[in-house]
Amino acid sequence: MNKMTQAWVKPNVEGRIAAHVRAWDQLKRVGVLRVVDELPFITISREFGCEALPLAQRVATVLNQRHQPAVQWVAYDREVLERCATELNLRQEIVESITERRRSEMTELFDSLLNRRVDESLVFRKLAEVLRALAMHGHAVLVGRGGYLLTADLPKGLHLRLVAPLAWRIHRVAQVQRLTEDEAARVVDQFQTERLRFVQTFFSRQAAETHRFGMVLDNSQFNIDQMVEIIAAAVTARFVHAQHAA
Repeated sequence: MNKMTQAWVKPNVEGRIAAHVRAWDQLKRVGVLRVVDELPFITISREFGCEALPLAQRVATVLNQRHQPAVQWVAYDREVLERCATELNLRQEIVESITERRRSEMTELFDSLLNRRVDESLVFRKLAEVLRALAMHGHAVLVGRGGYLLTADLPKGLHLRLVAPLAWRIHRVAQVQRLTEDEAARVVDQFQTERLRFVQTFFSRQAAETHRFGMVLDNSQFNIDQMVEIIAAAVTARFVHAQHAA
């Protein structure tokens, strides 16, 4: 294990994220010039009850194992993204790692994309800045939080939507959370409503009605290992092979 990959053995969130961002500076010091938007990233949007988080973690692991990139793939879920956005030093390290010009462009985009008339708009904007900066650096698997809307214009994004029949999702939630089918049905309905309200609250109407998914997978038809193979093949075909051919 070389010095550039040693930081990835750290179990804490700060260590993994800091290593992800610092990898750019490390590459520059050894003479590899890179700019933002050069490496691919993945966003995963899902209907409640689908297996988005374990899928994201497994995709990152498999892509790292197969391609052994200098900038490792990392999965970011809601909890980690919100932690990045609320811890000042961590947020500054991530957002300020992109150029001032790109931060200015991001400000202009968010002014038109996000709804500024809600009480928590400033809090969500900080999270949006972190999410987009991570996407710009690449090799991030970003779960939820409107990631596909916040990064739709970036050229190296693969935007995935996970769906499944309602009955399948209710059954899965009942199994995972040890609920009755009726209890699980209420949970699915509650969280699905909250996710729809989230997009309608924090994004402009035009943005909320725009769907830009490059792939839609039915979670009831494919298990996690099968979906990982599909996504890894898509990343390799669209980005890795294209990069080698250029």
